[in-house]
Amino acid sequence: MNKISTIIIFALLLAAVGGQSAGIAESKKVTLTGHLIDQMCAGEVKDAVAAAKHSKECALMDHCAASGFGIFANGKYTKFDAAGSQKAKALAEKTKKEADIAVVAEGTLEADTLKVISLKEK
Repeated sequence: MNKISTIIIFALLLAAVGGQSAGIAESKKVTLTGHLIDQMCAGEVKDAVAAAKHSKECALMDHCAASGFGIFANGKYTKFDAAGSQKAKALAEKTKKEADIAVVAEGTLEADTLKVISLKEK
């Protein structure tokens, strides 16, 4: 009976620890409002003023667009997942703005990547 109690306690502890680490990995739903930037140029963007100056022409250059897209919001750059990058490229191709492409991105934040659910121009 003592061995069974020890095994049950051990199993309960393992389940509790596993549940906690699963909670850490959970994604968080967010809405970010900021500027659309390609990943290649994101390292050069240090603030919202620089983000607003980033041009549509640059973002749609083959090598810049191929790097993927993200949003500069709340003082930092957050990259989009592959599907979000496709939505961002389509939005950039469609916009009439030549720079200052302000967007609202909704999705789930997983580590440093936003899995984009919706993306619209602001």
